[in-house]
Formats: sequence, C-alpha cells, structure tokens
Amino acid sequence: MTPRLTRTSGSSEILAALLGAAAIVLGSATVGVVVNHFSPRGIPLFPQPGEQQLHLPPGVESLALEDAYIAFDENSALFVDARPPEEYAEQHIPGAVNVPPTDFEAHFLDWADEIETATRIVVICAGIECSDSIQVAERLLEIVDGPVYVIEEGWRAWQDAGYPAQRGAAP
Repeated sequence: MTPRLTRTSGSSEILAALLGAAAIVLGSATVGVVVNHFSPRGIPLFPQPGEQQLHLPPGVESLALEDAYIAFDENSALFVDARPPEEYAEQHIPGAVNVPPTDFEAHFLDWADEIETATRIVVICAGIECSDSIQVAERLLEIVDGPVYVIEEGWRAWQDAGYPAQRGAAP
C-alpha cells in the first residue's frame, strides 16, 4: 500500500502569510508608540486642552507671546528668527537676526558675537507646527549657556497680535 500524499491548501499558506504580516505591523506600531511615549520630543497621541503643544528638549523653554513682546519692548533679549531667509526678508521682528537650521553654521557666523554675548535669546519660527525654532534653540544651547527660549505660537501669532515688524534682509 502506497502512502497517500496530501496537498496543503494554497489558501492556508496565504492566511499564514497574512497573519505573519499583521503580527509584524502590530509589533512595529507597538514599538513606535512606546518609543514615542518615552522620547523627549514625542508627539502626544491624545493632547489635553491647554497642554503644551511642543515637547521642548532640556534647556529650551517656552516663552508666551506676551512675555516675548515685553522682552522686545524692554530690549532685554536677542531675537533669533529661524525661518528661511526669504520669509525673514518679507517681515521679521525688528532687530531679530536670521539663523535658519538649514544653514546654521553660515548664518551663525554672521551673528556669533551678538549671540554669544546675549543675556537672553528668544527663537521664533512660523508657528506651532514649525520645529525650526526648536532645532535652532538646540544648536544654540551647544554654544551658549542656557536657557534659550522659544515662542511656540510663532511669527503668525506675532503678526496677528499687531506687534512690530520690519522688512529687509538685515535687522
């Protein structure tokens, strides 16, 4: 008597492959959520009302728009605009220096003396969705003693408040 060979169904192989793929996707998502949760710059999955929107690294502090204006009015801070040079030239805070993260070294060298001697540094970019100000603040912390402040609401909020602005490529 010859043993009978049974064929495995092609559908069970497909099902096994799909289950394996689902396990990989679920495992990857779980790892991503855990890493995001413990990351200092993690994104909140369910932000609470009034919760800080940006997760700032150590040494970088948030500065409310009104407090930034007071620092501007009292001339008690150096303002660093992290937006691209084209946006800076359209309008910026009077006296602000332009140091975008994309070309940090070159722009920093233009303003190194002012930045290194400033007693207070306030960095601004386009708005809450823009992380350029955080990137620049982190780079500045490598050079100056902190803290470095970030206006989280950004340039749009400064404009909406009717605070002073000027045009041109230089402060």
